[in-house]
Amino acid sequence: MCSRAWFVAVMTGLAVACGSTVNVGRERSLLLEVDQQWSQSTNDVDKFLSYYAPDAAVYPPGMPIAQGTAPIREAFTKMRSMPGFSLQWKPTGATVSGAGDLGYTTGTYRMTINDPTGTPIPERGKYVAVWKKQPGGQWKVAEDIFNADTPPPVPASKVEPPTPTKASHPKAKPGKSSSRKRHS
Repeated sequence: MCSRAWFVAVMTGLAVACGSTVNVGRERSLLLEVDQQWSQSTNDVDKFLSYYAPDAAVYPPGMPIAQGTAPIREAFTKMRSMPGFSLQWKPTGATVSGAGDLGYTTGTYRMTINDPTGTPIPERGKYVAVWKKQPGGQWKVAEDIFNADTPPPVPASKVEPPTPTKASHPKAKPGKSSSRKRHS
């Protein structure tokens, strides 16, 4: 009986020691706070990029996937160079795994660029950012995807003027052929 009690005590101790000590609610709040801080960094490229993990991937609409620091820098720099560019977002939710090492945030964004005439064109959309906790304990974005709430504008089609035919030729007279026959 004594050995059985000892076995139960050891197993209980191991179960408690191996149990999760992650406070998921605290990690969720922290993740929302980090995403909010990140949203304030869009005017500083280096600070903005510091929120991404080195092997992160960004999926911008209308552009190829940017994976890694240099391609993400290039994609963000390209977006920022558009006349009238501004970007704001607001995290609205966060989920963190039970282990506390993986999470995602969701939210809404507003981006503005100018059209060729200089008129601001606002775009509203939503995003999902997947975050991984790094070895030092910091949350970093691993995957970042966003898209607009409305479809992209359809380009104005070019209407070609109709090709003139014999019947529509300006010199043609109704009911008469424009070619002359030779009588022999």
